[in-house]
Amino acid sequence: MNVQTIPSITVSINWLEQFSQFLQSDYRKITRRQLSEKSIRLAVQHTRVFGMWHTATFHEAFEPAMTTNYDLQLYRKWSLEQEKVKAATWNSRHWALGILCMWIESTHGFVNLMDGVEQKQSGITSTRHRSLTDDEYHRLVHVLEQNTRRVVTAFEYQVTVRNWAAVTLMLQAGLRVEEVTLVDVGDIALNERSGSVLIRSGKGDKERSVPLNLVARNALRAWLDLRPDSVSIALFTGKESGRLTTRSLQRIVEDLGRQIGVPDLTPHWLRYTFAKRLEANGVTIEGIRDLLGHNSIETTRRYLRSSAEELQSAVEGVM
Repeated sequence: MNVQTIPSITVSINWLEQFSQFLQSDYRKITRRQLSEKSIRLAVQHTRVFGMWHTATFHEAFEPAMTTNYDLQLYRKWSLEQEKVKAATWNSRHWALGILCMWIESTHGFVNLMDGVEQKQSGITSTRHRSLTDDEYHRLVHVLEQNTRRVVTAFEYQVTVRNWAAVTLMLQAGLRVEEVTLVDVGDIALNERSGSVLIRSGKGDKERSVPLNLVARNALRAWLDLRPDSVSIALFTGKESGRLTTRSLQRIVEDLGRQIGVPDLTPHWLRYTFAKRLEANGVTIEGIRDLLGHNSIETTRRYLRSSAEELQSAVEGVM
């Protein structure tokens, strides 16, 4: 189908209102996560655009219950190849459509509506490393703590504080995602004005100790005060008191990325952001190497090499 633009079409307000209500209530019951008002508005806007496209393409009023996997595949193709949206925009749409399908599936019993409807790698953000901008970094630190005030139940609060502490170890101490899952309670040392985390099982079994700044200490104190007594020595536990898995942490980071408008956020971006912020604050490359646990200074040099996006920004600044 050769659809170039979306004409101005009125999408049924009824289903949008129902979807918005789902985002505000049942979504949290299903996922145990509370969406911010900004995220709710973004999800509604993206699904409204999908409804308009659907109506223009198939010449019929959009009914969510009649959505098919083919519709979603066609919309992805149209978005990327005809509308030519950026990868980040499509990935944000992908996130919203995933929630729309969750609502449809929970209401009508369908399954796998999003099967094979993939995200999109950007030519810039698919480079090996990508750090958060200052604005993105500050939004993430803000959201991590703010999320602990949005939850309703004691269980949700416990999970959110745990996530705050786990993500902070990657963002503020540069731990690899696998290293976070292996940290034990005894590996954390917190004093009034200092702290550290001991990584016993780093890459290549290399042990290192990383100092913890105030932001990290606050998050870890909150979690240690709240952490339930258990037979597990693991700092972060998941289901049945087993260690929190790397995949669970990846999902947590992905959800946070969507909250701050960086839908393709990964744990490695957090580690890389830590390194780049150290560099910006004048830490020597030898110091960065030791904090990251690299075996070779050459690895650290490659790690800190400017990305295509950063070089583009630098060139634009010359004008």
